[in-house]
Amino acid sequence: MNDAPDQGRVSGRRGWLLLAIAGGVYALVILVVVVNRAESSSDFRDFWENAVHFRETGVISAELGVHNYLPFFTIFMLPWGFMPLQVAIAAFTLLSLALFAVSVVLVNDLLDDGPVQRPRGALLVTLGLILAYVHSCAVLGNVGLLLVFLIVAGWFLVERGREWEAGAAIGLAALIKLLPIVLLLFFLFKRRWRVLGGAVTTTVVLGIGLPLATLGYQETVAQHKAFYERAVSGHSAIKTITADRPTKANFSNNAVPMVLRRLLSPIDGGKTSSRPLHVNFAELPRGVILAIYVALMAGFVGLTCLATIRSPCCWPPESVNAGRVLRAQFGLWCCVMLLAAPLVWTHYLPLAFWPLALVADDVFRTQRGGGSLRKTSATVLILWLVCVGLLAWPAGRAAGAQMAGVVCLWAGLLILVLHRPHPRPHAP
Repeated sequence: MNDAPDQGRVSGRRGWLLLAIAGGVYALVILVVVVNRAESSSDFRDFWENAVHFRETGVISAELGVHNYLPFFTIFMLPWGFMPLQVAIAAFTLLSLALFAVSVVLVNDLLDDGPVQRPRGALLVTLGLILAYVHSCAVLGNVGLLLVFLIVAGWFLVERGREWEAGAAIGLAALIKLLPIVLLLFFLFKRRWRVLGGAVTTTVVLGIGLPLATLGYQETVAQHKAFYERAVSGHSAIKTITADRPTKANFSNNAVPMVLRRLLSPIDGGKTSSRPLHVNFAELPRGVILAIYVALMAGFVGLTCLATIRSPCCWPPESVNAGRVLRAQFGLWCCVMLLAAPLVWTHYLPLAFWPLALVADDVFRTQRGGGSLRKTSATVLILWLVCVGLLAWPAGRAAGAQMAGVVCLWAGLLILVLHRPHPRPHAP
């Protein structure tokens, strides 16, 4: 009578073993790549050089490629500056891939509402659809996979009732890269004060306290002021749309304001002056482009806010369906995080891992009367795959193919939130 459960456990272990072997082989290949290119085209090289410079001089420099990060980031990366570059990038890459592997396990656990014996089909599909972006992040030695882990772990901790720790994880993610600060709006709408408290405490202690202890008051203030002028103001959507020659205009930058500027004005999206790339189908005044951008962002943010407050779900949710509504609402904010970013490179796209997993899960999950929703989710996955394929076409990237994939993902989650039955709050 116990043969079926035993066979399920064996099959589950075999599935995880095969996935682990594939991941291990991939990690070895990536290690060879990153070590060989460590001196040339690696983001991690910039992080490492900045850390070494800080270790040797005590000064945080914006001239070594690390100019869109808070002062905390250089201090955070300091331990890597004590190793030779090749050793440091190998260790950092292994750590990043290991943390992403943990994220995969956590997402699989969440999708099945508890521990499961084998990798879910939805998880495997998600990995296939996100792999190109994970590869880009790993090869560059960027921090995107660490951010994925912190965001996924944060939500996992929320569902386990450990809200202070969840806030700390998301707060740390926002210190490493400012984008995840958008996710705190979800918890503000849901009045999860402990999550917000954990995030604020982490931000104050590490983001302000650590630089104060390391740099002193005046230098801390100067570094944060320089960060605002350089990263927040200098790369703002307004500057991108209104500047004569916006910075970061090449086709690799898929941020919404840059895509609009390339589509609606004759801006060169090529990477070299000898090979210009124009994809505009109109030539509009910059004020009109800015108005279009504001309208788009108002739509994305406004509809996400409405979807978030539409259902006053109890916390913790009283049913599995209510929990899935909350997950989809959080997934919407993960998409908004990318849609609102003033810069979006290919290696930012792993941050769509959680919302993509939710849409894939909707395709695989059996629902009574949910055929139309599954078709919508399947369509979103197909469109995402098409957008991934357009990575090979510079004109497609310049026209915003990757950001179009995020928009499709956002729209699919919005439909899931609005069409799923919402739990009614209990009368007092």
